[in-house]
Amino acid sequence: MNSCLEVVAENFKPYLLKDIIIRTDKKIIRRGVLKIFQLKQYFIRLYLEIDGKTKQYEIPYPFTTENSDDRLTLNYHLSTVMLSEEVVLQTKLVDASSKSKIYNNLVYILTSEDSEP
Repeated sequence: MNSCLEVVAENFKPYLLKDIIIRTDKKIIRRGVLKIFQLKQYFIRLYLEIDGKTKQYEIPYPFTTENSDDRLTLNYHLSTVMLSEEVVLQTKLVDASSKSKIYNNLVYILTSEDSEP
């Protein structure tokens, strides 16, 4: 796994002061200019400028990250950390009615020019 703090910080640096889109395969979660980011315990805190106002958006620390083709991919797939299929199946049976949008998903950080994952 390559998600130590230094690697994640280095992966986010190229997106500073750029107009970015945070999205999954299915939908856009947030968009704005990335002013600054902080890595705090279990979360990555992003400060996005949206319509002249700075707003904070927190995302959980990913299991793995991959930086390629002007795209940062944050991997939240359960199979990344749970090697036993039985454990993965048990987590899928848990009530997920109030689950996060990024649960068991990939999240992409893209510049506005590259809006498709």
